[in-house]
Parts: sequence; C-alpha cells; structure tokens
Amino acid sequence: MKSLHSLTAFALLVALGWPARAASPSPQEQVQPLVDASERAANAHDTDAYMAYLRKSPDLVFAFNGQIIRGWDKLRAQQLVWWKNGKSDVVYTATAAPEFDTLAPDAVLVTQQLSSRRTGADGKPSLGTFVVTSVWKHLPEGWRIVYAHESWARPAG
Repeated sequence: MKSLHSLTAFALLVALGWPARAASPSPQEQVQPLVDASERAANAHDTDAYMAYLRKSPDLVFAFNGQIIRGWDKLRAQQLVWWKNGKSDVVYTATAAPEFDTLAPDAVLVTQQLSSRRTGADGKPSLGTFVVTSVWKHLPEGWRIVYAHESWARPAG
C-alpha cells in the first residue's frame, strides 16, 4: 500500500510540473537582443550585418516616408546608398526604450523612437528624429524582420 501512495504522489508531482521545467524565453526576450544588435550594426554602417536581421526574401517590405521598397536585394542596394557603402558618419541614438507588442508566439511588433546626427551636404551637423516600426517573425532561420516602416519628423520651419 505504501508503494501505491508513493507512486500516486510521484505521478501527481509529474502532472503538476515537477521537476520544474525551465520557462522558455518570451518572444520579447528573444527579439530584444536582436533589436540591440541591429542597432549596433546600423551605427557601424555595416549593411550586411544589419541586413542579416531582415528576411532574405522578395516578400520583405520596407516603407520609408511614402516610398515602398519590396525585396531584400532592393533594400540592401538602397541601404548601401544611404550609408555611402559604409562611409556614412550618421549616429543613431534611441530616445526611448523600444516598445514590444507580442502579436502571436511567432510575431512581435517593435516600435523604436530614434534620433540621428550626421554631417550634411553643407558640412554642418544635420539632426533628425524618426520612428521605426517593425514586425519580427520567427522563421525556420530564426527571428527576422518581415516588414518595417520608418518615418522621419519634418524639420521645423
């Protein structure tokens, strides 16, 4: 009888989750380090490192101030232009903590508020503020941006 009670107690512990399983990181906890790494790649003006966080597909969509760029290859080509083949002096700075909204276990919406500083064509500092909203999806190759929208504030005046 004692062994029946022991077996019942053991079965109950297993059913209740003992031994405790390590909790899986939330989608936000999985995406946060990738957001941080993509910001570092952007500040290094390393197009290939930055693009590694985006879905390498013709289905990738990047909306930028009224322009829509479709496809990883087209966005990479444009990013090289924007960052002057890695020679840009732009510095991006987060002005607020990123906001995360888990849409599904495999999809996270991230909103970032940023500022930028670069040397303008006239040689003077050029400052800007902008917001980036991106949809990260967990794909077989890992978490990747599948859609992003970047909008810049208009300068005063």
